[in-house]
Amino acid sequence: MSLPAAIKLVHSLSKSEKRHFKLSAGRMAGSKDYLDLFDLIDQKKAKDRQELEQLYRRVHPSSSPDNASRYLLKVLSDCLVQLRVRDDHFFELLHGLQRVHILQERNLPEEGYRELKRLQQLALHSQDHMVQYMIYRQMLNFLSENNFDKLSEKQLVGMQMKARDLLRGIRNTHEHYSLYELLKYRLVHSGKALSEEDRKQLTDLLLSEMSIVNAREKSTLESRKLHLLFQSFFFTDIGDYRSALKTFYELNRLFERNRDLWRYPPSDYLSALDGILDSLRTMGYFDEMPYYIQKLQQLEENADPEYFRLVVRKLAVLYQLVHFVGMRAHENALQLADTDVAAVLSAYSLVDDTHQHELLFYTALAYFRVKQYKKAQKYLNEIVLVGEIDYRSMIYKASRLLSMLIHYEDNNLEYLDYEVRSYKRALQHRGKSTLTEKLVFKTIKLYPTINTPQKNEILWKKVAALVKTVEKEKYELQLLKYFDFIGWVKAKFGR
Repeated sequence: MSLPAAIKLVHSLSKSEKRHFKLSAGRMAGSKDYLDLFDLIDQKKAKDRQELEQLYRRVHPSSSPDNASRYLLKVLSDCLVQLRVRDDHFFELLHGLQRVHILQERNLPEEGYRELKRLQQLALHSQDHMVQYMIYRQMLNFLSENNFDKLSEKQLVGMQMKARDLLRGIRNTHEHYSLYELLKYRLVHSGKALSEEDRKQLTDLLLSEMSIVNAREKSTLESRKLHLLFQSFFFTDIGDYRSALKTFYELNRLFERNRDLWRYPPSDYLSALDGILDSLRTMGYFDEMPYYIQKLQQLEENADPEYFRLVVRKLAVLYQLVHFVGMRAHENALQLADTDVAAVLSAYSLVDDTHQHELLFYTALAYFRVKQYKKAQKYLNEIVLVGEIDYRSMIYKASRLLSMLIHYEDNNLEYLDYEVRSYKRALQHRGKSTLTEKLVFKTIKLYPTINTPQKNEILWKKVAALVKTVEKEKYELQLLKYFDFIGWVKAKFGR
């Protein structure tokens, strides 16, 4: 069904994009059923999709909402493409190649060749090898059709060699992307590395990636970016956050030095900032986060599409909350939770599940810190009770564990016992438990809160060895970055 996609696309539009669309649609002939659907979506007159369909049928009883939404998607996307041609070099290049084809079809080859020369300079500046090759191929075709007029053999061979070099670079980039995608596939389907054995299964990809880098003759922005992205992704997922942070710093410097080559919008640069802030959080360097949070806020002020700026805004609020919670600035965290968090949470469709859940989790954690357990549980329920469950997701694990801690602090022992047994059963079939989870389960079972200090001293010996193992195990950082479960356990035993 195309109606959900139409709703999502309409809600992502800025005011200027909506105005441009209405003006463009107004100049088109024919039925305007899709415009009425656009207005219904834009004005948010319906609570859900079913009500939206009912409202549309009242206005157009003989028209299908699905057909109208499909046409709305087509017209809207065409309109957005036209807008991007003037702002994005990639769109401008493709649009220019379309213009060349039209000129050649209408027997205006000289005009087409002039356009190709203009596009060649633009493609050279943007370092887009794929489009550069397409332009060279078109130029060689033009010269061949005109019997290579006023062209020496040396010049012809020179152009052919440049085209071949571009093809070699494209192949190299393809191989690099293939390794990056394979690494991501393994991590998505197998989960992050939780042991040395898991880490070794990824080493073959790292060796292959290094062989590509060493074999490359020329280094471009795209190749350097791909190398650093692969390295940072690899280090993050094997738990080597110190190396990941160094790589992200280098990636950030690469972007900062090449601002004129940023894509529109600069989603790669946003990923680099996200990686830096995530690594700083994991290593507990909360005092270093404001500098990069400020870079996010500056990115939000750029003349980028509104949907992108909303994603940036959401990430900036998330990491502000992480910073306040990490620095134990409870008053600031609660104030942010009551204002900015509430304002950005509603834009769910424009942010991936992990960041959405992290925003909910840290809001819950802010309330947990000040013992407002009901409010904390309300936000956690949006993670653990809503949507599809992924037992390999670390933010899901952290949310389930924090929910258990809330029930522990509230003395909901009967429910807590059921919750732990239920979660353990699920992990046996759908995921792999971490040492941190085992530590929390063991502490809950011993329930040190109701014991005397003398008894807890004896019980501590049963968990002390596991605590030391968790503290030394770097793979546990993937879960501990969200909450200091070790500190909570130690506090319960008076340590």
